[in-house]
Amino acid sequence: MNIDVLISCMHQTDLSIAERSGLKGGAVIINQCDRDGMKEKLINGCSVHMYSTTSRGLSRSRNMAIEHSHADICLISDDDEIYAEGYEEKLVKAFTEYPEADVILFQVKNDIGKTFSPTPFKVGYLRALTFASWQIAFRRESIVKAGIRFDVEMGSGTGHGSNEETKFLYDCLRKGLKLQYVPVEIAQLVPGSESQWFKGFDSKYFLNRGWSTARYMGKFFGALYVTYFAIRKFPLYRKDCSMFRAWTNMLKGIFCNPYQ
Repeated sequence: MNIDVLISCMHQTDLSIAERSGLKGGAVIINQCDRDGMKEKLINGCSVHMYSTTSRGLSRSRNMAIEHSHADICLISDDDEIYAEGYEEKLVKAFTEYPEADVILFQVKNDIGKTFSPTPFKVGYLRALTFASWQIAFRRESIVKAGIRFDVEMGSGTGHGSNEETKFLYDCLRKGLKLQYVPVEIAQLVPGSESQWFKGFDSKYFLNRGWSTARYMGKFFGALYVTYFAIRKFPLYRKDCSMFRAWTNMLKGIFCNPYQ
């Protein structure tokens, strides 16, 4: 069972990101920059390929990495992660212990307040809402056979906000794939890492939240969810926006598609 870490990054001039990330094996790095090309190096006998491209968009980058990989297991990564010692063995062990799982969600140490359950569980539609992209590993064959990719209209670089990972997980569930969470830490985020898309709780944020929610939930369930979101997350945004304004902007994102 071989593994590729799929790293999305920008404006790299060499393969030093492989050392910074603590990679011990195979990887496919998509480097969005002002040129096209490919570089390769070996780490512990495994190939690390960096494909430089002039295309833009985080989801597009991840789809390119899936296409270029030939590994059994793919692990989604950003450019601000450092992988734990023995991460490959942890991945192999998890996919061996859960042979029915097509996608496994792991723990990543972070300083952004994201916490994790200490017990494993199967992941359905509600729990899929709680995961970040850098927790996702999957059997590449399952994803390719199901025709699942990241939505290129969503994610950093599109101007539409985030939640592309939630759409990806929802598409997996709709295609009948099995999702599993395991309480195993495989990496950590570099402390102080900044989001490439989050610029504050302004009107644009809530419009994007509504639009993206409808994209993977539909309008009816999306409207129910953003109502819950407006209430549940109010302590996070109360200094920037009223609950009513947040809620109405999310509904505008759902019912008055701002990107048509």
